[in-house]
Amino acid sequence: MSWKRGNVTLDDGTIYPAELLIHDGEVWNVRIFKENHVIEEIDAEAFAHKLGKNPEEVYPFTYELES
Repeated sequence: MSWKRGNVTLDDGTIYPAELLIHDGEVWNVRIFKENHVIEEIDAEAFAHKLGKNPEEVYPFTYELES
């Protein structure tokens, strides 16, 4: 497993640069970058709060990997 660079689009439409840990096509972890700081996904409520959002604005999210 390795971290892949890309972008994450949250459910509210905001897009953040990110690194995703992907195994067998499933996202195991996400590092979203906001203002040059890494925000790691640990639990939905805390993750959304760190972005200044509520979970309904964040989930579900989509992602696109850099080629």
